[in-house]
Amino acid sequence: MKLKTFVLLFLVALIFIPSAATQHNSYQPFDRMLGKKDEGWVRKTLQSLTLDEKIGQMFLTEANVVFWNRESEEFKKLQHHIVDNKVGGVLVFRSEVLATALSASRWQEMAKVPLFVSSDLEMGMGMRFDDTPWWAPNMAVAATGDVKWARLQGEATALQARAMGVNWLFAPTVDVNNNPDNPVINTRSFGEDPGQVAEFTKAFIEGAQGAGAMACAKHFPGHGDTATDSHIGLPVVDVSRERLMSLELIPFRAAIAARVGGVMSAHIALPQIEPELAAAVRPLSEGEAAVTEFTSKTESNAARVTMPATLSQEILTGLLREELKFQGVIVTDAMNMAGVASRYTPAEAAVKAIKAGVDLIEKSPDIDAAIAGIKDAMQKGEITEARVTASVERLLRAKAALGLHLKRKVDLNDVDRVVNSPRFNGIAQQIADHSVTLVRDEQKLLPLKLSDNSTEPARKVKILNLTFTDEDDRTVARIFVEELRQRAGTVESFVIDAKAPEAEIERALSRVAAGGFDAVIYSLAVRARSGKGSVALPPAGKRIADRLIASRAPLMVISFGNPYLLTAIPDSPSYLLAYSPFPVSQRAAVKALLGEIEINGKLPVSLPGLYSRGHGIKIEKKK
Repeated sequence: MKLKTFVLLFLVALIFIPSAATQHNSYQPFDRMLGKKDEGWVRKTLQSLTLDEKIGQMFLTEANVVFWNRESEEFKKLQHHIVDNKVGGVLVFRSEVLATALSASRWQEMAKVPLFVSSDLEMGMGMRFDDTPWWAPNMAVAATGDVKWARLQGEATALQARAMGVNWLFAPTVDVNNNPDNPVINTRSFGEDPGQVAEFTKAFIEGAQGAGAMACAKHFPGHGDTATDSHIGLPVVDVSRERLMSLELIPFRAAIAARVGGVMSAHIALPQIEPELAAAVRPLSEGEAAVTEFTSKTESNAARVTMPATLSQEILTGLLREELKFQGVIVTDAMNMAGVASRYTPAEAAVKAIKAGVDLIEKSPDIDAAIAGIKDAMQKGEITEARVTASVERLLRAKAALGLHLKRKVDLNDVDRVVNSPRFNGIAQQIADHSVTLVRDEQKLLPLKLSDNSTEPARKVKILNLTFTDEDDRTVARIFVEELRQRAGTVESFVIDAKAPEAEIERALSRVAAGGFDAVIYSLAVRARSGKGSVALPPAGKRIADRLIASRAPLMVISFGNPYLLTAIPDSPSYLLAYSPFPVSQRAAVKALLGEIEINGKLPVSLPGLYSRGHGIKIEKKK
C-alpha cells in the first residue's frame, strides 16, 4: 500500500471511529493550569465574597433526588443551604437520572458561585442512580490485568456524569486492600499490591479527568488495612510512617502525579503518625441521631484510639500537603459517619477539620451548627480568615478548571443521548467478562458440557443453583438464573438468606441428594457494604457449603462478591470469582460457565493459605 493511501485511510479512521471521549465530550479536560481569563474569574469571585460566603463555600450538602416540587421540604432544605449558607456543592446519593439533571440546573441557578455536584460513582452510574446499571467493582477491573479498562471506566463514568450535571466523581477508591477481613473496602480496591493499585488508579484518573470531570482519590492515607468500618466505628491503623510510604501512600503518589483534582480523607486513627487521643464516644442527641448515618458499636476508648486522619493537621497538612505536595482540594469523608460523629459535635468536627487542612466538609450532620462553630473559632483567633481564603481559592480554581464559570447548567438534550449509551454499557460488560477468575476446578467442570461427545447433537443440561445471600434481596441471582435457563436447559433454583429456617435449607439440600444434575452451582452473594460491619460467610452459608462439598456432587462455587470466601470453605473442589452480584457480573459468569468467553482473570489479592495474587486458571473459549 502506498504511504499516501495509508495516511488517507488512517485519517478517515480517526474521523469515523471516534473514542468515547471524542464521540460525546463537549467538556475540556480537567486541568488546574488555568488560563488568564480563568485566573481573572477566580480573583474577581474571591474578592466579591464576604467572610460568611467564604465559610459557606467550604461545605458540601447532600441530596437524594427523585422528583421534588419546589414547595417540598426537601427542596426548601437544600435551597436554604445553597441560598442562605452559600455552600460550595451538593453530594448526590440514591437518585434518578432526569430528576438529578433537572435539579442540578435548578441548584446552579440558585447559587451565587457555581456548585460542585459530586457523587460516589466508583462502580459506574448505577452506584447512585437507580435507572442506570452498576459496573463491576475496581477489583474486577484489576482482575482483567489491563489498565485500559480502568481508563475506559473513568472516561465513560465522567462523560455520563457530566451529561447529567455531576462534575466531580468521588472515585477512584485507591486503598490497598491488604486485610482480607476489611468490611468496607474489599472489592472497592484494585487489590493488595500497591504498584498494581497505583497503575489502575492513574489510568482511571486520566480517563475521568481527560473527559472533563474531576476525580477524587480516597481514602487518605489508606483505609485498606482495617477490620472496622468507619461508618460504625473508628478504625485504628497502627503502622509507622515508613510502612505508609512503602504501601498505602504509593497509589496516592500516583494519583497526585496524575494531577488528581481531589483527595478524600479517611476517618481512621494512625497512632504512630497522630498521637493525640480521640475524644471519648459521646451520647447523641435525638436530633443528631436522626441525621447521623450510624452510631459507634464496635470500639472502646482504648489508649491507641487517636484523632482520626480527617481531623489531623499532622496527616492532612504535614503528610499530604507538605510531604506529598498535593495542591488540589482536600475533602472529608462524610462527617455523619461514626468514625467522627460519635466523638465530635458537628461544630467541633468542622473546626478541627479546617485546622487540619481540609478545604471542603462533606455531609455535616448539622451545617448551620458547624458554620456557627467556625465563626466562633475565628472570633477566638483559632482560625484565621487567610486560612479560609486559601481553601476557597483552591475550590474556585477547581471550579474554573471544570469550566463551571462558563457553563454551569445541564443541557437536557444530552442526558438521554449520553447516559446509558450502548457503547458505555458494552464497555461495562466487557470489563466483567474479562474479569472472571477461575481459582479452582478440580472436577474439570468448566466449560459445562452441553453434549456427551462430539458426535451427538447438543443436549440441554440439568443444573441446580443454590444462591446464598447475606442481604434481604431474594431476587439477587435473578439475571444469573434467567440467562442460564435461556441457554443451558433446565435450571432449578433456590435462594437462601442468612435468616432462612432450617426446613427451607433442608428442602434445597434434598434436591442435591436426589442427584441427576449435570452441575450443582452454589452462588454466594456476600459483599462489602457500608455499615454492614462484616464480609465473612455467615454460619448458615458455611453449613450449606460443607454439606454440598460432602455430597460429592459436580459442584461449582461462584462468589458474586467477597473474593476471600474460599478461605471459609477451603475444601471446595471449585471456585469461580465474578466479584459482584450486579447484572454485568452475573451475565459474565454465565458466559464463563458455558464457554462463551475465555476465562483469563487473575487474582488481584491473595487468598491466605491457599493462593497467591496473580493466580488464575485459563480456560479457552469454546470453538
